[in-house]
Amino acid sequence: MLNISLFSMKIDIFSAAMVKTYFYAGITLLLAVLIDYILRSLIRVPKHFNNKRTQTVVAVTRNSITTIVYAFTIYIILTLLGINLTPLLASASVIGIILGIGARSIIEDFVNGFFLLSLDSIAIGDYLQIADTEGTIEHIGARTITLRDQNGSVHIIPNGQIKDLVNFSRHKFNNFIDLPVKANQDIDKVLKAAENALKLLQDDPEYTDSLFPGSEVNGIDDFKNIDIMIIRVTITTYPIQRWKIAKKYRYLVKKEFEKHKLVFA
Repeated sequence: MLNISLFSMKIDIFSAAMVKTYFYAGITLLLAVLIDYILRSLIRVPKHFNNKRTQTVVAVTRNSITTIVYAFTIYIILTLLGINLTPLLASASVIGIILGIGARSIIEDFVNGFFLLSLDSIAIGDYLQIADTEGTIEHIGARTITLRDQNGSVHIIPNGQIKDLVNFSRHKFNNFIDLPVKANQDIDKVLKAAENALKLLQDDPEYTDSLFPGSEVNGIDDFKNIDIMIIRVTITTYPIQRWKIAKKYRYLVKKEFEKHKLVFA
């Protein structure tokens, strides 16, 4: 009977200790959430410095704060639960496993992300092409970049995989439009129709602000054969507007060709 009483007492003590431990762990997690919220809210962009570069730095700083806060919180909670991390971290076998399953890629993500930001290569809102993916940067993290393409799809790309990057937002974009036409037509009429279409595009209020000086009809770019010649037109615009403007120009040039009874090849 005495043994049963002692056993029950041990269970009660053990249960009380576990409840106390889980209580402290819960309080620690709540404090982490509060601290993270406060610190992130303190990082703001002054109105006179509100640009894409500043927004990017602020976003990365906030993400770094969150990472540090929660990493420290996890360490404290594991310590409260009686899990000693020192032997694990000091163990060569565990370190070897970690390195083997992905530490190298993680390090590459952090390092490459650091250089992209420090060299001012990208910023939130920039329009990029990374390998075969094009889109607008919505988020820059310590390890990944989030792009949204023209279809609305979201692409999350690890920084370490960014090897071939084109930033269209740092310069104007020359959109080359090739018009295949019959070679037996009056070339002056063909070029005049292409120029009229370009002028109509430039005078359209919907597109005026998206066009830059330098747009022109370049002339005959090539002959595919004796019957087909290629007229090249260069339209200088914003990269993200190039599809919309190209469609509008093709519509206008088709109307001009119909007006002057010219035909495409």
